[in-house]
Amino acid sequence: MRKIYQFLMMALLMPLSMSAQYLQSFDSDTVPADWTIINGGDSGTWETWTTYSASTTILPHSGSHYLGLKYGSSAHDDYAVSPAIVVTAGVSDKLTFWSKNGGSSLAEVIDIKISTTTPTAAAFTNTLAAAVKPPTVWTQYTYDLTPYVGQTIYIAFYSSTTDIWFIGIDDFEISGSNLSVSDVNKDKHTASVYPNPVQDVLHIKNKNQISEISIHDLTGKLLRKENMNSENGTVNVSGLSPGNYLLQVKDREAVRSYKIIKK
Repeated sequence: MRKIYQFLMMALLMPLSMSAQYLQSFDSDTVPADWTIINGGDSGTWETWTTYSASTTILPHSGSHYLGLKYGSSAHDDYAVSPAIVVTAGVSDKLTFWSKNGGSSLAEVIDIKISTTTPTAAAFTNTLAAAVKPPTVWTQYTYDLTPYVGQTIYIAFYSSTTDIWFIGIDDFEISGSNLSVSDVNKDKHTASVYPNPVQDVLHIKNKNQISEISIHDLTGKLLRKENMNSENGTVNVSGLSPGNYLLQVKDREAVRSYKIIKK
């Protein structure tokens, strides 16, 4: 029976590299079989949780479980790695997930890393986002995967913290970033970013008040960060070299990424 179960699981997982989209809510007592956990530090590592009590009780964002990492007295060196994902333009070129911290005074931070070869620690040489520090409420994060179109990638949540607290991840999803005009009109959360391509000043209009904007290169390196307290804002990008960049817009609901082109 065990062998039959393993065969069925493999049959279900094999289509991932061909199928368009992927959703993982971690709703089981163990980490899903298609994920890889690399524990290179403290004895504790990524596992699934139903609840955790810190300065705020962490229940799942949806479903019965979520992926979580608890503090350790010595440093973590831990990766939670997704299955292989074939990035297809407009089909599977967007990453979204929800995350929440156990406390604001001892807030965990994680890096979002990319491997284009194997799901091993040494292969995660690209950083999609560095030092992500979620608040103590479930917050959605969105990242652009279009720089990897045509490639097979692995996505990892990486922690190297020591004796901090707890962080949760839920509802990991790979989907398409291309929206029709009608879809954009329906998505009231999408910011308006213009002109794009941009020469000097980039304008940003958002439904909610923007708290922070940041610009990264395609390796995830932070190039610029600005605080904002308005639905509308501008950022001068004249100092950037011509090329493609990722703009991240943070408001009270989520952090969303937009690809911008500097002329």
